[in-house]
Formats: sequence, C-alpha cells, structure tokens
Amino acid sequence: MKRAKKIGKLLLPLFPSLSVRLKQAEMEVSADEYLGKSIITSFFFGFFGLIIMLLFNFIVSPGGNFIGFVVFIPVFISAVVFIYNLLGPSMIVSKRVLDIEANLLFSLRHLLVEMRSGINNYDSFVSLSKSDYGAVSVEFSKLVRNISYGVSETQALEELMIKNPSINFRRALWQILNAIRSGSDLSGTIEELVKEYSLEQKTKIKMYGGQLNSLALVYMIFAIIIPSIGITFLIILSFFSNFAINEGLLALILLVIVVFQFVFIGVVKSKRPRIE
Repeated sequence: MKRAKKIGKLLLPLFPSLSVRLKQAEMEVSADEYLGKSIITSFFFGFFGLIIMLLFNFIVSPGGNFIGFVVFIPVFISAVVFIYNLLGPSMIVSKRVLDIEANLLFSLRHLLVEMRSGINNYDSFVSLSKSDYGAVSVEFSKLVRNISYGVSETQALEELMIKNPSINFRRALWQILNAIRSGSDLSGTIEELVKEYSLEQKTKIKMYGGQLNSLALVYMIFAIIIPSIGITFLIILSFFSNFAINEGLLALILLVIVVFQFVFIGVVKSKRPRIE
C-alpha cells in the first residue's frame, strides 16, 4: 500500500480531477493510493499477458513470427486495464447522477405535499429519506443524519450540495438553502422547482422523439437496405466473375448485422431520458 501511494503521488499531477471523482463516487480511498493501485494492477495484467504470449509464441511459432504480438498484446492489456480503473469512479458518478435525476422530480413533489400539509422542514426531509426515491432518498438520509448529529440545517444542506455530482440536484438544494436562509415560503420555492423540472422532462421527451426518427432512418439504411442490396450485388457479381459466395461470407455478413443491431440498441438506450 505504501509503495502504491508513492507511485501514485508521483503521477497524481497528471490526473488532477481524480480526487474529486473519488469523493463524488464516495470511494473511501485517497487519490494517490487509487492511482498507484491502478498502475500496479495494469502492470500485473500486462505481465500476465506477456507470459501467455511468450508461451503461445514458443508453442505455435518457435522462430518468432508472432514477436510483434508478444510485445503489443501485453501493452494493450495494460493500457485497457489502466484506463478502465481510471474511468471506474466516473462510471459510478454517472450512475449516481442518472439515478438522482430520474427520481428528483418525484421527490420534490413529495416534499411539496409534505410542506403544504403543514409538516416542518426536518420532518419532511425525514419522510423523504424513508421513501423509495432511489439515490435521492439516500442523499436525504445523509442530510437527516447530519442534522440529528447537531449540524445546522443550512450547513448540512451546504455539505450535501458540495459533495453531490448532480448539477440539477445541487441547483435544487441551492434554492432550498436560499429559501431557508431568507425565511421565505419553502413550499413556494419547491413548487417552482417542480414546474421547472416538469418542463425540462417534457422537453427531453420531445427531443428524444425527434432523435428516434433519425435513428430509425439510420437503422433502415444500415440494417435493412444496405445488406439487402449488398447481398443482391454479390449474387449478380458471382454470375459474371469467379467471385464465390460461400457460407463463411454469409456468416460474416450476418455477424456484422447482429453486432450493428446490438450497438444500435445500446445507442438508443443511452439517449433515452431517465424518467421513471
């Protein structure tokens, strides 16, 4: 662990945002230690890949015909493992942000109903923390815990706002914090937030509908039209030349189409707005 920290400390200036991402991902590890462990892990996998490639080269081609792969594959494995480790906190943060923003509108509506019923701020926060609003309930449970430990309501909101990676969630907390500090009606502020986020979600749905039209056109061209015309062209070409259409070629075309469809489904899912 000490060696990992030393290695990470040397290279940490090259990754200045790593410490922030680790805090937002709620990973209880220092940036230099995480970076050092990532480097050591990548070298380990690269060394393991090197041994496998040397054995492969010795068994298949003792003369060294695959020497280029012996060098390239371990380096490639090390790079992939290192990049994956570096992107790990960012992926956790992205997942948290999606979960928070998917439940933000409904949690604000919950707060609005509670406060319009005459329930005070703290009890409203407690009610929200015990409800099933995913990451938003988890965040408010932290808020309630800090307040119960004696931290002031405004300070607890500030700490929660600083550590949270979601811009929309921080913006909502900022307006709630300003309303509490100024002594204005908090239910009115939350009502405006509900209207604002409702409008944003409607806009996102309309934009997604427009994107689906373009994506459907791309799908028709690359998954239906081009394969159909391409196979027809290959059949005609085989009649006028020595070009043979065998099972291997058809299997390759089918594989390309299947891979394209999986990628296309992934793209459609990634562009879908997270609205529960």
